[in-house]
Amino acid sequence: MSHESTSAPLPAWEQFLDKNFKKLVLLFLAIIAALVVLGLGRHFSRQAEVKAGEAFAAAKSVEDLDAVIAAHKGSRAAGNALLQKAELLWDQNKKTTSVDALREFINTHKDHPLLPQALLGLGSKLESLGQRGEARPVFERIVNEFGKTDLAALAEIHLGDIAWADGKEDEAKKIYEGLPAKFASNGTDNPFLSQGESRLEWIAAKLPTKEVDGPPKPKVEPKPAAAAPGAPVIKLNSANGNPLSPTVQPAGAPGPVINLTPGSATSAPVSVSPAATPMPAAAPAPAPAPVAPAPAPAPVAPAPKPAPTPATAAPASTPPAPAPTPASAAPKAP
Repeated sequence: MSHESTSAPLPAWEQFLDKNFKKLVLLFLAIIAALVVLGLGRHFSRQAEVKAGEAFAAAKSVEDLDAVIAAHKGSRAAGNALLQKAELLWDQNKKTTSVDALREFINTHKDHPLLPQALLGLGSKLESLGQRGEARPVFERIVNEFGKTDLAALAEIHLGDIAWADGKEDEAKKIYEGLPAKFASNGTDNPFLSQGESRLEWIAAKLPTKEVDGPPKPKVEPKPAAAAPGAPVIKLNSANGNPLSPTVQPAGAPGPVINLTPGSATSAPVSVSPAATPMPAAAPAPAPAPVAPAPAPAPVAPAPKPAPTPATAAPASTPPAPAPTPASAAPKAP
């Protein structure tokens, strides 16, 4: 009796491999190729970010930042450059252009991690420019989209400030009083909650909400007029405890120094000597006319032959000294 040999059927997974082996190999190769492309893309993207970051770090002026924005458009470094550009323009008193730079950042970098800070900066700048109507929706956007952050509490404070500045004191108080309850879930260490309490104290103190003019500036005293060029320099000198005697020293060429003794002396001797070293002056001026010597008093009795008075030698290199001692009088006749 013969038995026909029968083969067992292959398992289903082997049949699937037999039918789709080529497809599976192609799929595997495609996955590998995709991973390689993705890895290369991330590598080159990272390299581009590094290059853009280096360019941003080297930028020092608005022109440098504009070059970074144009060369690396859409990158995080370009967003940082826009924020830095806005701050530089604000410091240069180009406030409108600074606001425009912040608006450009908000419109073109919606996924940037510094978007809440950019919104807060835009609202604060608009508020400082007096454009409270445009600043209000910016702060409201921060509260609605980033309500879980500390910046939302600060945005609420700005909304209260705007209401207070518009004369809506009750609305402002309601905002300030609701800050602790509204942001209690964020933790009690929010650094901006204390500002709301300070605002409530200001409202209770009835502080003004508008700036007032300060005290007037003190008047600047005019400087004394400078001396006319060529005018003589007048000094008062005192030597040996004697009363002050005026000494007139003209500017320019050397001139005589005239010393006047007090009137208590028996005679008024006049000593005229050329100055050894002229005093420097601003400009030359004509020397004043010398004072005529006073007449000597008449002698009590005629002397037969009075001894001549020796002439006093002029000092060679020493500065002018006080008036010399008068010559001794002639001896009287017996």
